[in-house]
Amino acid sequence: MNDMKRDWDARARENARWYINTVRRDQSEEEFDATGRMEVERCILTDPSFTERRNLKRLHLLEIGCGIGRMTRHLAGLFGEVYAVDVSGEMIAQARERLNEYTNVHLQETSGSDFSHLPDECIDCAFSAYVFQHVPEREVVMSNIRDALRVLRPGGVFKFQVNGYDGEDFASQPKDTWAGVSFSETEIRQAAKDFGAELVSLIGAGTLGCWVMLRKPLHSTLLSETTPRVIAFGRSDDPALTAIPTMGVYAYLTIVLSDLAPDRLDANRLVLEAGDRTLPAIYSGVVGDNYAAALDNDYDSGSTAQTSFAIPEDFPPGLQRVRVCIDERTASEWAEIEFLPPEPLPPRIHYASNVIDGGVDIYASGEKSRFRVFVYDLARNADRDALRVYIDNEAIEVEEARYIPGAGFHEIIAQLPKGIAAGSHNLIVAAGSLRSTPATFDVQEGKETTEQTEIHETNRRV
Repeated sequence: MNDMKRDWDARARENARWYINTVRRDQSEEEFDATGRMEVERCILTDPSFTERRNLKRLHLLEIGCGIGRMTRHLAGLFGEVYAVDVSGEMIAQARERLNEYTNVHLQETSGSDFSHLPDECIDCAFSAYVFQHVPEREVVMSNIRDALRVLRPGGVFKFQVNGYDGEDFASQPKDTWAGVSFSETEIRQAAKDFGAELVSLIGAGTLGCWVMLRKPLHSTLLSETTPRVIAFGRSDDPALTAIPTMGVYAYLTIVLSDLAPDRLDANRLVLEAGDRTLPAIYSGVVGDNYAAALDNDYDSGSTAQTSFAIPEDFPPGLQRVRVCIDERTASEWAEIEFLPPEPLPPRIHYASNVIDGGVDIYASGEKSRFRVFVYDLARNADRDALRVYIDNEAIEVEEARYIPGAGFHEIIAQLPKGIAAGSHNLIVAAGSLRSTPATFDVQEGKETTEQTEIHETNRRV
């Protein structure tokens, strides 16, 4: 743990905002804090496991790895009390200066492996974003999870992100306080069982951005005394679409069931049964906003649960008879669902950044006029010759293209054309006849040069 303290203290002194939020080296306070607000909105306010039937103002939250308070400021506006901790004393010192007006924020430097300053069962929720991916020792991450569950009250939830990519290429790399350890789906599921926690969700297994939510049991798991009814199903992102792809970012099935208490379910104990195939649940809990709206809120939220499943590419296409099995004794009624065969998808742009330090600041000339664009839904074996990049419908040369395992997307590198004007431009990526939806990106006037920064790309937050 001395390495963790030493390295993050040094990073905080050098440029805390950059090492916390690697989008641009020279970030204003306003830009930096705005990204924290967006993360809190995305990770907290859109998650019904936090918001359903809860008055956040009455809850105590533990934030693990608060840094200098990028998200803490916004969490303090939502929750009654925020206990924000970090392994770096320098980060905590800067956070105290930035957040001194918040009387409901309690900042504490910790050992990095536990929260010994907090008593048992004093916290309602815990949250950690982009922290455990930097921890070089597996047991330290496990110790954090174990102790977070200790301080949670029964029924409390802990949402955290880990690096879920466990490919051989990453496993063989040395681990340090930037490129930390990773966890397979099997390891995460087993940890939940070992710690006596209920698994609410496990989203993004096998990727750099794997999000997990655990719940400290409030009561023993209660199974339905009747056969749960299927009251809705469809693509997880859109309940109006009832045919489920077996490839791509929309290959997720959601089934809403009656006669199940959502706060007594465990995704480790639910599977989707279809013929001789079974798929583990990646979510079991309260009904999400999109399905609640589709149902016109005409259901009992206390006895209606949503379950979700990731559909693999080798899942048999066509009309399938499926049901949700809860342990070995209880199963839902059967439903017939259509699964679509895999087919090529148009590229989907994630974002663009410069190649020098990975920041989103791209200049019209100079070192930072060479940029990279991250693209989803390309065939893994797609090479440079098969790809085209267009800026304002003008083709530019693709210099490099490679698939990034674990991230699930391609990195395409190109050079901005000479004489490009500062301002907003449309960016399109094409693979054969398939074109992405245009994405807007900004080019800054002039040029900027900087010493190249050594960043462990496999652990950059994407």
